[in-house]
Amino acid sequence: MNVYQVIRKKLKKLQEPYKFNNGDVYLVITPLNVWIWIGSKSFADDKAVGVWGAKVVEEGNKELLIKTISEGDEPEEFKSIINFEVVEGDTPGFLKHFEKKVDIDYKLLRIIQRDDGEIETKEVPIKMKSFKSGDTFVLDAWDDIYVWIGKDSQVREKYEAGKIARKLDVERKRKPFVYTVEEGQEPEGFKEFVIEAARIDKELEKKK
Repeated sequence: MNVYQVIRKKLKKLQEPYKFNNGDVYLVITPLNVWIWIGSKSFADDKAVGVWGAKVVEEGNKELLIKTISEGDEPEEFKSIINFEVVEGDTPGFLKHFEKKVDIDYKLLRIIQRDDGEIETKEVPIKMKSFKSGDTFVLDAWDDIYVWIGKDSQVREKYEAGKIARKLDVERKRKPFVYTVEEGQEPEGFKEFVIEAARIDKELEKKK
């Protein structure tokens, strides 16, 4: 059995005795399963990296089953394979430690379904005011790609945004982390992430 803690965009292998922070996510890998344990106070970035890590492990062994469980709702099967203590704590995720890229052009794409039913994609300024409830957006910050879904957006807009994000993911050899968030349910730090992306993008424009 191997146990890993999700830290930003990496997996840290742990040794006994196991202590799980309630603000973090952990992977417990057994011969049959990849368990994703989600702390009650963990954020979206931790969860996404945990899912990514589980899929990486699964690629090496297609017979493994990925099982996601939440703190306080662990099945008996899980409890029987590992002894651990849950403690108060949170390892900062990437949303609180923005990774500055000095040579990458960031973009915010707005996906709009016109009155004639056709889909239009256009670049808009990177700022919170650009996000509109009636549309879907793709925030491309190179290593981190967000698909933001407005509460009044159309199905075709959501589909097109997902297609754009998947294309970027493939072009960059699966290196970005692609997150889908709905309006009003943005992870903690999302606003700060947008502000920092905008600042860096402006710096790059000045250099050009």
